Amino acid sequence: MGVNPHMEAIRRERTLVFVKPDGVQRGLVGEIIARFERCGLKIVGMKMVWPTKEFLDRHYPKDETFLVTLGSKTREAFETYGMSLKASMGTEDLLEIGRRVRGWLLDYVSSAPVVAFVLEGTQATSVVRKIVGHTLPVFAQPGTIRGDFAIDSPTVANLEQRAIRNLVHASGNVEEAEKEISLWFSPEELFSYPRAGEEGF
Repeated sequence: MGVNPHMEAIRRERTLVFVKPDGVQRGLVGEIIARFERCGLKIVGMKMVWPTKEFLDRHYPKDETFLVTLGSKTREAFETYGMSLKASMGTEDLLEIGRRVRGWLLDYVSSAPVVAFVLEGTQATSVVRKIVGHTLPVFAQPGTIRGDFAIDSPTVANLEQRAIRNLVHASGNVEEAEKEISLWFSPEELFSYPRAGEEGF
């Protein structure tokens, strides 16, 4: 029986992760990587880089959908704690708030080195998102990376006009992962090899 190419694509799905400055500075890189390796994901590329704002401007989308999503997460957090978005941010315009948050992200992620890596495995993107946990650490479940190691609040971050310290970036979907991998890694920096226990490599 031949190899099903669709099945192979699912088993060899790749996704991008990088440990943000707070994770690197707190010495959590090894712990974070171990979480992914323990569940069976394979590292196929890794490097430490100090990204520039210009580079990150290409990484973080500028489209209105992404910006409104950032703004919506901010509104969600403020509403959860019964705080006035307008009183704190000066506006309720989700697009404007999203632009501010994106700017804070560029400032923050470019402030120190990050450790970027590509993981491969069965439905890797979805698995990684599950392990990482909710984008806003205050809502992340115990057992996830953010739930166990991050306590930052989006309301505090917004009031201090900075990005949320949530330890890790993980690609949101397969299409996003493909774009991000090609931005962060050249083909020569990615490797195919059998992990112990893999069959039919």
